[in-house]
Amino acid sequence: MERASGAMPPVSPAMRFELRRKVLHVMVAVVAVPAILLLPFGLVVAAALAGIVVITLVWAVDRRYIKPDARLPRLHAPLQKILRATRRPGEDFPWSPVLYTAALVLIGLAHVWWGLSWAIAFAAFAILGLGDAASALVGVAYGRRRLPWNRKKSWEGTGAGFVAGALAGLVMAAIPFAFKGVVVPPPFFAVVLAGAAAGALAETIPRVEDNLVVPLASAATMFGLATALGLALP
Repeated sequence: MERASGAMPPVSPAMRFELRRKVLHVMVAVVAVPAILLLPFGLVVAAALAGIVVITLVWAVDRRYIKPDARLPRLHAPLQKILRATRRPGEDFPWSPVLYTAALVLIGLAHVWWGLSWAIAFAAFAILGLGDAASALVGVAYGRRRLPWNRKKSWEGTGAGFVAGALAGLVMAAIPFAFKGVVVPPPFFAVVLAGAAAGALAETIPRVEDNLVVPLASAATMFGLATALGLALP
């Protein structure tokens, strides 16, 4: 039967898969910001590392390296369901959530060890959480023109990732300025745009884990440019 005019097209399995993955990405990025602002940083790092341990234990139980009733008897089933629903085809160990969490921890540690500002850190979180999500969703739904260096990626998805990452990065980066009661300096807008561009390009590199390279590339680019411009950032 012909579909009625104006009816919503069916959502493809690929789109549903990406939606599940990216909703988790956005949720983690959104939770990370208030946690960092309101809780001791050591506690946030400990919680992130504990999350990695739990993910690894669930995977080990799923693979029968650990007896099913030996660890996490009540949490195993729902966590196993989430991991299976968001695991990439052909992926065994759930590297995506592990590296995603590790990237957020590394950026936080860069603040402690190397003086990376929270404004840049939060912008990098947003570029990963929202920019990467927009890139994947738009690429799956509307991607037509393929990138010459990576045929799995499209100009449409990359462009969407840049725009969403830039907008989200500007909003998230403004939070530390608001907490300090200072105005965002106009040159910092260019810094975030450069970070969003770096993240969007890093996401197109073949055979790399974008959950790791996107935030690190964007944070490094913003840090270098902000340092070159002599910007004092909260």
